[in-house]
Amino acid sequence: MISDREMLESEQRADRKKATGMYAVAARYDRQTQTMHVTLKKGLTVSFPKMRSQVMSTASDDDLSEVVVEGRGSYVIFPKLDDGFMVESMLMGRFGNDRWEQEWAQKHQEMQAA
Repeated sequence: MISDREMLESEQRADRKKATGMYAVAARYDRQTQTMHVTLKKGLTVSFPKMRSQVMSTASDDDLSEVVVEGRGSYVIFPKLDDGFMVESMLMGRFGNDRWEQEWAQKHQEMQAA
């Protein structure tokens, strides 16, 4: 769950990022491919598999079917889960807490070598 402090800090960063266009304007989950697609104002779409995200990995497709962008493009939220992720973290390639990221790196070392 995102804390109030994290939300405020992110919104302040979002204000600075408006000029760069690196904030979300749309997001959708594709059940068929189990892939999340986040479209940025800059004209880019970032896509990643459901299993990469700590929030999404154990959620049902139904839980992920409703997606909203909030916080001036700073957050992608799944209302049915009452949880989501920060766009800034996604852009840095961070999809969970420290433990999640460490476990992901260990399980997927072959991807790291590329």
